[in-house]
Amino acid sequence: MKILVIGETCRDRFVYGNATRLCPEAPVPVFVEENIISAIGMAGNVKRNILACADDLGKQVSVDIITNHKSGFKTRYIDSVSNQMFLRVDSDTYHSLDTDKLLDIDFDNYDAVIVSDYNKGFLSCQDLIYIARKAKLSFLDTKRKYKSIWADLFDFVKINEKEYRENGFEENYDLCRSNTIVTLGSKGCMFKDDIFKPERSCQVRDVSGAGDTFIAAFALYYLMTGEVDLSIAYAQRCCSIVIGKAGTATI
Repeated sequence: MKILVIGETCRDRFVYGNATRLCPEAPVPVFVEENIISAIGMAGNVKRNILACADDLGKQVSVDIITNHKSGFKTRYIDSVSNQMFLRVDSDTYHSLDTDKLLDIDFDNYDAVIVSDYNKGFLSCQDLIYIARKAKLSFLDTKRKYKSIWADLFDFVKINEKEYRENGFEENYDLCRSNTIVTLGSKGCMFKDDIFKPERSCQVRDVSGAGDTFIAAFALYYLMTGEVDLSIAYAQRCCSIVIGKAGTATI
């Protein structure tokens, strides 16, 4: 199997430390750094998770990625004992995808395309339309406002509950219900009015990158089986593993 991932990539950085006193100049905690964990995030994390899931399932999968040159970080400052995040600082920037690079893709070479669209300016609506029309099997994880002109073209669109309510999917649910999966955190996920509850509860340490894990695991398992229910269940199992780990993790 061969999969193409398209979307923005950043470097996720998790700075762990402690804050046991307040700053004398202002009523803010003084953060003392202890250690740093760094990993590829966003579309790069989707690729990492596809490969990890393929290894878990004993499948040979080739993954190509079309992304930006990694520019900047998403840095999170976290208490090492409570795992409470104090602050997140974003310094990542993105340029739009070169149209010639998009047109050069031979989509016939790929069994599926996963678009990891963080709506940072790397992909346009026209890019999404082109990709969805050219791909044999298409998956979209997006942060942008709902528009039927691109959403209807993908085989599956994955969003979280916040995006569902704030980005226009809820008021257009009759239009998007047939291909949209809404992840609901500990409540599971929704697809075609059905709620798929997770098979087991788990202790949450860090939800960073869990959406990347879900779309990667779901797409791979669906490519293997063609079964939505089984693919959702596998994606939820994978998410239950990564949210129990620190930082942007894989299974």
